[in-house]
Amino acid sequence: MKTKIDDKAEEVPAAGKPTVYDRIKEGLAVASQLIIASPLKLPLKVVAVAKYMALALGVLEAVESAAKKGAADDED
Repeated sequence: MKTKIDDKAEEVPAAGKPTVYDRIKEGLAVASQLIIASPLKLPLKVVAVAKYMALALGVLEAVESAAKKGAADDED
């Protein structure tokens, strides 16, 4: 479904179809897990950043799922 706002077409995501945000978030999660589990000797700063990224993505996912659960409880 496309809506016309200020002469720019914006696409509304369909239910079940991942948005760009979801794809980026999933890509970052996979990349950070790959770096953490890598058998190569990577610089410590790279591994530390990957660990913090994985932690931040986990917290973000927990907050989003709690918000969705709260919205579902409000509807009932």
